[in-house]
Amino acid sequence: MQKWYIVMAKPRQEHFSTSFLGQAGIETYYPEVNECFNVRGRRRFRRSGLFPGYFFARFDYEREHRIISYSRGVRKVVAFGHIPAEVDPGLLREIQESIRVRDIVQVPSFRPGDVVRINSGPFAGIRAVFESAMPRKERAVVLLHVLSCQSRAVVQVSDIEDFSEAV
Repeated sequence: MQKWYIVMAKPRQEHFSTSFLGQAGIETYYPEVNECFNVRGRRRFRRSGLFPGYFFARFDYEREHRIISYSRGVRKVVAFGHIPAEVDPGLLREIQESIRVRDIVQVPSFRPGDVVRINSGPFAGIRAVFESAMPRKERAVVLLHVLSCQSRAVVQVSDIEDFSEAV
């Protein structure tokens, strides 16, 4: 019986492997979004994977897992122990709907050293220093100044704002 599974691709081989599997008659889905970022004050867009390095494939595991595992551009079928990671088709429909509604992901325009304030989560209300954005992820590394010591934390980009705007 065909089910959806998570497949790990080799680095930057998601398009190649999904195309190759498509030619072999395997249904695949690699969700992509438009990523918005600033270059010298101008807005730029690029297509990037929602889950870089991973895609979904629908196949009969018992009969076709070797075809998938040994295909070009594929590293492995994701499994927990010896049980392959099945994906609920409802989850894939939700991902597709979410991308259809909101196709643009905003990359932060903070610069290292900018003072930011964390709006929500366990660090809500704390002032921090922006250190770096995690590429292709909606997270950022910030330096927290708490109890006269400094430590790093990874937070959602949507949870921080420029400190001058927060005041």
